[in-house]
Amino acid sequence: MAKMVIYAAPAHLYRYRPLGTKIEQEVDALVGQYIHCSGFSSMNDPMEGAHRISQRLRDKQSNGKQSSKIKEEMEAVGIASMSEVYDHEPMWAHYAARFTGMCVEYNTRRFLRGLPEDVALTRIMYSEQAPTLLDDGRLEADRVRGCLSTKSVRWASEREWRLFLTAPGHARYGGGNVVTRIYLGSRVSRKDEQRLTSVGEQLDIPVSKMTIESYSLSFDPAKPRVK
Repeated sequence: MAKMVIYAAPAHLYRYRPLGTKIEQEVDALVGQYIHCSGFSSMNDPMEGAHRISQRLRDKQSNGKQSSKIKEEMEAVGIASMSEVYDHEPMWAHYAARFTGMCVEYNTRRFLRGLPEDVALTRIMYSEQAPTLLDDGRLEADRVRGCLSTKSVRWASEREWRLFLTAPGHARYGGGNVVTRIYLGSRVSRKDEQRLTSVGEQLDIPVSKMTIESYSLSFDPAKPRVK
């Protein structure tokens, strides 16, 4: 049987994050060189994990056992979302707290090289219909990742990639030069801007701040911290 392989991947991946009251946990992730993978129940899209079960699989696993197993596996997995783009206005609004947060840039090749073997990174597939689970001998964990790697086509503009951990927790990528830039939103507070600029200096990561002109976004070096 032929094998499906992704030969081309983006040079960088991006992660949108809120700041404000959550800034120190984001700073800890940058300094500690990890991405936190949350549990399924914390995800914001109520359609996440939607799926259908084929009649053959339904007959094989009667009395709702299959649905119960899938739900249990979904609750067990750790998930983190990333994107191929850093200048997507709706994501700045939704995931970076209305342009007050940040977007972290990761070098994809170094990022993958630093992650442990039990971590998976996959590109989201966008579809008009939820995936159908088949009686194909796959493990429940693989079926769950299949469900969580498919979203409604209406989300396609996010160009999402998803990180899977065997349980909620930290996916540590280690090594240097994985984070290559920090982008700050146009509405970031002065306090948060100074904090992230200081962290950028500490870690030797450039920090840029968004400016908006009409319908266009651009990023310039953030103001240095007050010494």
